[in-house]
Amino acid sequence: MKTARMTLLVPMLMFASASFADDSRGSETREVSDFHSVAVGHGIKAQVKVGPKSVRLEGPADKLSRLRLVVKDGQLTTEMDRGNFFKGTQTGRITLYVSSPRVEGVSASGGSHVEAEASASEDFSAEASGGAALTIRDINADKLDVEASGGSVLNLSGRARDMDVEASGGTIIKAMDIKGLRRLEVEASGGSQLEADPSEKLSVEASGGSTIQCSTRPPRTEVKANGGSRVVYTKD
Repeated sequence: MKTARMTLLVPMLMFASASFADDSRGSETREVSDFHSVAVGHGIKAQVKVGPKSVRLEGPADKLSRLRLVVKDGQLTTEMDRGNFFKGTQTGRITLYVSSPRVEGVSASGGSHVEAEASASEDFSAEASGGAALTIRDINADKLDVEASGGSVLNLSGRARDMDVEASGGTIIKAMDIKGLRRLEVEASGGSQLEADPSEKLSVEASGGSTIQCSTRPPRTEVKANGGSRVVYTKD
């Protein structure tokens, strides 16, 4: 009986030791090239701010060692060494803190949660996919491009003159807090939902039970909706 107990105890101690190692927290500052957009994936949480360039990571030490940050064509991207990356602690426990003088685009994928500030720019891009949650504040752009898919959720606020949206796969885009919006062009499918308030022109192609909600009907409106899709004007 004593031998059996020892046999059970050893694996339990080994598991506890492994769990403790996985839970060892770390913090790293990374040096990277200049960038003006950020793409976050792998379930990572991120905070993106406008300011002097800095990049910092917090999370389980063994996971941080496998996470790479790569700048290509001005975009800071999270990449991973697959190895045993998903073993033990989940990547969602990693938090990325980023700041850059220019933030002109933010992308979230793979269940990541990103909160971001935007810098003033002619064009700003917001992308989300794979169940990601993306919040962007202080947008100040002539044109705002939005692409969303796979059940992602976007909350956008600031100012933009024109906005182009491509939404699919049950995404939710809340953009009523985009002020000064004159023109909105939308392609929506698969039960996607969009809230925005253009003042001059609305162009919609919607299918598969999608819903576009505006406060009022703009003077110029072109709507092609089928498959149970609809455009709703809440104040008309």
